[in-house]
Amino acid sequence: MNPENLHQEQGSNDLIPFPGEFTKLVKLTLNAYKQNFPAFLSLSIIQSVPNLIVSLLIFFTIQNDIVDLFNAIELAGEDFSITWTLMTNFFSENLNFILIALLPLFIVQGISSVVSNGGILLGSAQFCSQEKVSATICLNYVFSRVHKLIAANLLVFLLLIIPIILVLFIVGIPILIYLVVRLWFVNSSIMIENKNVFDSINNSWELVQQRWWITFVTGLGILFLSGILNLILTSTISLIFSINPASVNSLFLNSFVSLFIIPISTIATGIYFIGLRESKKY
Repeated sequence: MNPENLHQEQGSNDLIPFPGEFTKLVKLTLNAYKQNFPAFLSLSIIQSVPNLIVSLLIFFTIQNDIVDLFNAIELAGEDFSITWTLMTNFFSENLNFILIALLPLFIVQGISSVVSNGGILLGSAQFCSQEKVSATICLNYVFSRVHKLIAANLLVFLLLIIPIILVLFIVGIPILIYLVVRLWFVNSSIMIENKNVFDSINNSWELVQQRWWITFVTGLGILFLSGILNLILTSTISLIFSINPASVNSLFLNSFVSLFIIPISTIATGIYFIGLRESKKY
């Protein structure tokens, strides 16, 4: 499969959902996952393991400090000066631990997430091309473009820094949501169309133009579906094995469940991206 020629192969594929066909998107996502479960699961493991390691490290070190910080911020209300002081004190007290232990792990976690999601995105394109998803092929393509993925994600993060900060003042929330939706398909553009960093951002921006609201609602639907499945699995297993939510066993449970849930939203993103791109031709 040549991902750069996917648009030629998919033009005759009437199974690709156009924007607004959410039921078809969900059905195709679940079918893709079911038919290629081993491949998608192996790609999901790549980010699940680092996620678990980071969670365990935080749990056994600074989790209580983090809980105390958020409780104090909640009590501070809308007083930004107190919130800033609390955050500054927290980071100054834990600076060495964050730089030496957490930061390297966060970097590994970020790269593994980019690799995993990139592979799953390409896998969704393989499915839309009516091919068997191959984790090996997906990873080969990911590693050939990982530098683009990392650079693009860093650039997107920089673009979102100010809106993220403004979230503290409420006004940043709609700005952040708007930008996240417009930049949703940066990774898809790189993996499926082999765009460069700036072209991928421009491509995502233009694709969502005049489709912002339907894309926003679709994104909410995908998040809701993933969240409900996660909640059902986590709650069921917790009840069966009487797992305390505040225990280390809960971390292993959450990691185990997320291993199976992670591919769903990314597969749906890849399939929706292809449908959105095809809709622009008509």
